[in-house]
Amino acid sequence: MKYLIALSLLFFAKAHIYAQDTTKTTKKGVITTVSQMRSNPLDTNRIVYDESGKGLHYYQYSRLMNTGNFSISYNGNPALPDTKAFLKKISQEEQFKRFEMIKEHLKIKNDYVAENKTLDIAPLSAFYEKEKLENKVIVLIFWYANCPPCTEDFADISEFIKQMDNPKDLLVLAITTDDQKTAKKKLEEKPLLYTELISSGRAIADAYQIKSYPSYIVTDKNHVIRYAMAGSSQITIPGLKNTTKAVLQQ
Repeated sequence: MKYLIALSLLFFAKAHIYAQDTTKTTKKGVITTVSQMRSNPLDTNRIVYDESGKGLHYYQYSRLMNTGNFSISYNGNPALPDTKAFLKKISQEEQFKRFEMIKEHLKIKNDYVAENKTLDIAPLSAFYEKEKLENKVIVLIFWYANCPPCTEDFADISEFIKQMDNPKDLLVLAITTDDQKTAKKKLEEKPLLYTELISSGRAIADAYQIKSYPSYIVTDKNHVIRYAMAGSSQITIPGLKNTTKAVLQQ
């Protein structure tokens, strides 16, 4: 039974991971390409039923999932198209277990980015004033315009940042590989508020070996990485929120 629950949780997480390898070097520079799809594209037509049996569309149930208080269960094999998905409220203990289980599959771990490593801010200071990076909790959001899982969570992230009590201690950088014109056009459709935009940020992504989108990094005020996750899943945004709140309180 525990195995089936674990399988269902991981299936739901992977169904929402839309990470792509996007680097191709040529004599003229770096071109964004789609060389590998690690999983299924985001399905915004999916219906998930709440505990009363009401069908919820993506924009309804995703906001609930992003609180971290809910999970998804199935009435059969989640890989089959006729299987129904149900929203279920879970305890804090269940939330923790679910987070730790899925986290192992999504965490970023390379020579430059991993939890408990100190983030080298040199790649950021090439685009952003070094003095403004000091003594700040830094949140890095790596995204690009044609990545639906990147931009669908912008509204929820914006609302979260708005609720923070001490924004002067928080710096959120939205780093995109797109040029400024493309990025701004997308942000008019899907606003990401209370953040600083860095467009044409391929050099930063390469410096941190970011190859999957979206990717999220949170550091404490000493620039020690406390959260590093790639892809979009039911734990990604709750983990981002919880870590950011925790390090702001330190």
